[in-house]
Amino acid sequence: MSDIVFILGAGASKQCGAPLMADFLDVAQSLTRTGETKDKKQHFERVFRAIGSLQSVHSKAQLDLTNIESIFTALEISNVLKKLPGFEPKEIPDVIASLKEVIVKTLELTIDFPTEHSYIGVPKPYEEFAKLISHLRCDAYPQQSVSVITFNYDVAVDMALFKEGLGPDYGIPPDSNSHQPVQLFKLHGSLNWAQRKDSGSVYPLPLNQYFSKYSVRGMGKRGTCKIPIGSQLQEYFSKHTDVEIEAEPVIVPPTWNKSDYHQALSTIWGKAAENLGEAHTILICGYSLPETDAFFRLLYALGTVGESPLEKIIVYNPEKTGQTDERFKQMLGPGAIARYEYKPCFFDEAINDVKQLFPAKK
Repeated sequence: MSDIVFILGAGASKQCGAPLMADFLDVAQSLTRTGETKDKKQHFERVFRAIGSLQSVHSKAQLDLTNIESIFTALEISNVLKKLPGFEPKEIPDVIASLKEVIVKTLELTIDFPTEHSYIGVPKPYEEFAKLISHLRCDAYPQQSVSVITFNYDVAVDMALFKEGLGPDYGIPPDSNSHQPVQLFKLHGSLNWAQRKDSGSVYPLPLNQYFSKYSVRGMGKRGTCKIPIGSQLQEYFSKHTDVEIEAEPVIVPPTWNKSDYHQALSTIWGKAAENLGEAHTILICGYSLPETDAFFRLLYALGTVGESPLEKIIVYNPEKTGQTDERFKQMLGPGAIARYEYKPCFFDEAINDVKQLFPAKK
């Protein structure tokens, strides 16, 4: 169990290039116009055709057609109801599969990993974040055990922990081969997670195994590269394992109704809840607690029931209107409110602040 639990939202990855949920579709459309998504062209076209078809729904009811979370939710419900304007019921699963491909490709194209010759580094501020975790575990006085919960699909935090020799340990097999890995619970799935066809279970592709088969070549002294691990999942498992996997990575809609994914992800959700219950400090970075996220509210409410007294809960978010602060205040109980603080700052600023909260022994 962990003394400190970090919770990372989309704002944490925003600083290394990933779009926020609210502008994800605009970024995806821009990538399409520049021709960068040509190998996935049919998937992008299908998704934007579905969004166009939802305009007829929007004329009679409020539906945010610019937010990918809303679109993902609408398509999932459409699949349950077997009704999506302009599509036959049997076509709706293909639209959802295409949306996952759009998410994978957009994230792969927007996050740059620094390189020097054949060495691949970690984008800021995640490099500093991994060093902060090492500081908390080894140098802080007293030393702190740490785990990370994230809603993000990208592998920037995974890469940071990997390069720092900290795993990660996803809480599901295969286990990390690091000496003392940091537990990283990705509640909505990940670009490097496959789903087995035989059992339906999640099967992560560890970064050390991925880089043993794929490398970046032909670069100058310094530059950047993309890591297309999600796009290469099928190829990796078909060439290098005897495991048959589904076509898309495990990408879970950010809604409360995750029943279709319960079998695959319940172990991860359970371990995340256990760590929340044991933590004395909860640090939330780049997550705005949207009104629609009933899942996290329930996870927090049930997960924080534990014997360990909560000493600190700090939300780091650059939003300064007070709306995010107010949403958290409404979610927290009286005991947590007394320990709560909202700091309107970006992820890199949060990293510096946390290090000051847990200084090394003098």
